[in-house]
Formats: sequence, structure tokens, C-alpha cells
Amino acid sequence: MVETEYEIKPAVPWFPAGLISWYAPDHTPVALVTSWVALIGGDGSCIRMAWHGRYSALSRLWQGGDFVFNVPSEPGLQIIRDLIAQGKLCLDARADLQQACRRGVSVAAPRLTDCAVQIECVGGRLLDSGYDTVLRGEVVHLHKGLVSMAAVEIKDLCAIQPLSPLSCE
Repeated sequence: MVETEYEIKPAVPWFPAGLISWYAPDHTPVALVTSWVALIGGDGSCIRMAWHGRYSALSRLWQGGDFVFNVPSEPGLQIIRDLIAQGKLCLDARADLQQACRRGVSVAAPRLTDCAVQIECVGGRLLDSGYDTVLRGEVVHLHKGLVSMAAVEIKDLCAIQPLSPLSCE
């Protein structure tokens, strides 16, 4: 009998959905890679995201409150994929990602300005679903390129590009 080694692959390759950014206690801008995100529009728009079964001790630096969800641009996405392949999920935004950071307009968290979209959130809470660590927050401000607007000015969160699913390569 010939034994064959099989590689277990998920049905869909794991792609990063984005980066959650906040300031570490030493004021370093940190970013945690998320595996999925859900935007919920309407009155009191909110966002939920998680990192499936993956845990980084550095993610404990986040104490709750303000954060920014950053949607990477295509070149940034490749850098994030390379870092994930090295086992890194919680990153120094400047050193690891080479990202320019700017303080949020409505939150005390860094926006990664090289990302295509940045969504500022308040009231962040970690929820344990038994498998995922889910982060929930209220959307208060959005940045896309040079456009910056408060959440109340956004008619449809889901219509903001590039928030559509990324295609597999």
C-alpha cells in the first residue's frame, strides 16, 4: 500500500477582511488582522468582526473603547497576507505594515491612512461566542480617500466600496 500525504485546506482560503487599530499602552499604533466583518446599517450603525480561532497575546493590549476598522488597499493586502504566513496577526502599524497613521477624528485610535477605507468606532466590546472572539462597536465616522463623514451622513454603509468581498486569486 502506498501512503500519500494530504494537505488539509479550507474550502475557501482565509483572506484578511481588514485591520482593527488602536493605541497600545505605550501609544504605539497596533493593528490586529480580522478574518470577517459585518456592517449593520440604520439608526445606531454598528460593526462586528472576529479572528476565527486565532489568538494573539498582543490582542490583550486592547482594553475596550475606541478602535478603527481599516480596509486595506490591494498592495497592503499582499503585505498582510505575507505577515499572516509568518504567523503574525497583531502588528505594529508602522514597523510591520509601513503604514502612515493619523489620529481618528471622532475616536482616540489611529487610522491607517494607506488603507482604502477607515471606519471609526466607539463602545468596543469583546464578546466570546465559544469559538470566535467577536469585537462589536458603534460606527461614528468614516474615511474613504479624501472624503470624511460622520456616520449620520452615510445613507448605506454596505454600499461603500471597497467593502465588497475580495475575489480569490
